[in-house]
Amino acid sequence: MLINKRPIISWLIEPHDSKSPLNIEMPNVSIPFNYGALRSDFCLLEQIRNEDRPDWGLPELVMPSFVEVMRKSQPAFEKILPELIKEFSASHECGILLYNNKFTIVYGFGGNELHLWRFVEHKGKSIFNFYTCNKYVNGNFGVGIKSSILHDDTLFNGPIEKRQNELAFIGNFIVLYLAVKKYVKVESFIIPKGKSTNLDKTPLEYNEKKIINYLGQEVIVMDSRWFRKIVNENDIYVRGFWRLQNKKNKSGEWYKELIFVNPFVRHGYHRNAKIEDVIE
Repeated sequence: MLINKRPIISWLIEPHDSKSPLNIEMPNVSIPFNYGALRSDFCLLEQIRNEDRPDWGLPELVMPSFVEVMRKSQPAFEKILPELIKEFSASHECGILLYNNKFTIVYGFGGNELHLWRFVEHKGKSIFNFYTCNKYVNGNFGVGIKSSILHDDTLFNGPIEKRQNELAFIGNFIVLYLAVKKYVKVESFIIPKGKSTNLDKTPLEYNEKKIINYLGQEVIVMDSRWFRKIVNENDIYVRGFWRLQNKKNKSGEWYKELIFVNPFVRHGYHRNAKIEDVIE
């Protein structure tokens, strides 16, 4: 697995650096007004970085198995969505998510609102995509975005309703991600800078032989080993039982003989979870 450098992360975690951000760019737009609107939205993030200097924590890489746990947990957490938003706002949750090897999402809660900035990573550059302010109003988790940006065909594809649904999905994704991270049994482990081949006792030991982290800092990988791999380290006591055993006679012909297997102790097992078998 290769984790490439992302300029937006390097810039965010170094608030003492007053230089202009390098390789962080505004996107191409089809509505000229939107260039200034996006610049204003980015300046809001710059102001938070320079004045508030929040503790973003280490960037977090979301693995597919973690997303699958989120999907299965969604119906339960959607019932308490307002309470979750209040909880995360009270604790001023914020962070940086690496998703799909293409997107970087910077988010922060405050005043019962979720503020998020999305960047598209392309050829070593972080291209600002959009900013939204999400708020729970009248039983709905609404998305606040400038109308001209929503209607910009360079920034978004498809009909307006599809664009609105995509933005709502991202806001819900952040809330659900934090809920699963806090209330569901998941695993996290840190990948150091540079090359790493020692993945023992981590979920990646099953499908990743080597990780190269070019991000410039450590990365937390969010996974769920119990969902990917069933691991039982306990002794399992198996009682005696009868079974038909295949045997071969002196003529080389196979036949079955009823035998009794004495009680024994089985020392744990490792096997794929059913969901992983289906995916494979």
